[in-house]
Amino acid sequence: MNVHIPKPRVVSYARVSTGAQAESGLSTDAQHQAVDREAAARGWHVTERITDEAVSGTLPAQHRPQLAAALARLSRGELDVLAVARSDRLARTAVDLLRLYECAQAEGWTLAALDAPAGLRGPEGHLYLGIRALFAEFEAAMARARTREALSVARNRGVRLGRPSRHDQAAKALAARMRLGGSSYGQIAAALTAAGIATPTGNTAWARSSVQSLLRTVAHDSAARDRAEAHQGSSECPSSDRDIPPQQAA
Repeated sequence: MNVHIPKPRVVSYARVSTGAQAESGLSTDAQHQAVDREAAARGWHVTERITDEAVSGTLPAQHRPQLAAALARLSRGELDVLAVARSDRLARTAVDLLRLYECAQAEGWTLAALDAPAGLRGPEGHLYLGIRALFAEFEAAMARARTREALSVARNRGVRLGRPSRHDQAAKALAARMRLGGSSYGQIAAALTAAGIATPTGNTAWARSSVQSLLRTVAHDSAARDRAEAHQGSSECPSSDRDIPPQQAA
């Protein structure tokens, strides 16, 4: 007599960190396809695919809509396996990844990260995932450090970070000149309105708050130019012998 053993019901989870990745869909498709191949090899049945788009791996599971919903269904016994292509798709911190593993053990479902050996259970599984999570946490920290260093270098060179300013150059010049002359924000707003210069949002009437934002941009631009000039001066090579007066040359 043949006994029918139902296939484990699998939810395939994918995550991407940026909006650009989410729009392309290439990364999430690759993650789900990797799960599909493993499911075919292990005799699983992938019942659904879920994706959290433009979500950081450092965000706890309960704050990711798709993952939180899947975890609730796993806890209720409606699904059997949560499968991911890589463990860092689930979490970027050791604490969060191990918490998910412990929930799976306590609630009777399986956490399957395809970058971990199949069938990990008990202390060995806990140790292996902990090591993987620590490496993912380290890599994320190093990436953040590299980003901070690059931004610092860019600032020192006078590069304006963030979105480009949408303020009109004529508005900047008029506002800066009037402010230096002692004009109030209200007077500058009235002058810009009278000159017919639109705000970045297209309004023809300027408010005090709009003028304050405009002057902050002017101050930022001025500081950026100063930093760029200072950086250029400090990066020049020392004077050569031809720049030293003859009586001082060796």
